[in-house]
Amino acid sequence: MIHDWGSGLGFHWARLNPESVKGIAYMEAIVMPMTWEDWPESARGIFQGFRSPKGEDLVLERNMFVEAVLPSSIIRDLSDEEMAAYRAPFDSPEHRQPTLNWPRQIPINGEPPHMVERVDAYAAFMAKTDIPKLFVNADPGSILVGKQRDFCRTWPNQTEVTVKGLHFVQEDSPQEIGQAVAAWHAGL
Repeated sequence: MIHDWGSGLGFHWARLNPESVKGIAYMEAIVMPMTWEDWPESARGIFQGFRSPKGEDLVLERNMFVEAVLPSSIIRDLSDEEMAAYRAPFDSPEHRQPTLNWPRQIPINGEPPHMVERVDAYAAFMAKTDIPKLFVNADPGSILVGKQRDFCRTWPNQTEVTVKGLHFVQEDSPQEIGQAVAAWHAGL
């Protein structure tokens, strides 16, 4: 199961190693380069901030990725215990660098060019490969919506299930996702 930046890594690896992939299950994935108009309006400003000189303050000092993006990307409210678990790996500015790097590497408006090239390559691969795929569609979803959703729905040999969720779908529909993956995997 790949999600978010894990999808970029997983799709890229699958393109390079197709003989080693039995199937790919994905949700709220980066399936193609985007524009800012494709990005959720509610998150556009903060992500533009992450990619600006203000990003270091927003993420490294204020931990906005964990404190703001995470809870606003889940339908239900996380408990104090759950938030503490999410905060733990990013408890100090020096541990937060990955949460600044990730948003800066999403291919938006042609930047960064090396990531646009990489995502274009795996998007073309996914659009033609017969590797079995499970698309766990989040409703209403967050980043895998609109033309991205339309694009990945054209991929061959794909099963689609829809579950309730925004971006961190696993926090809103863990049982439904687990059941869908188990049923799909059993048929491989």
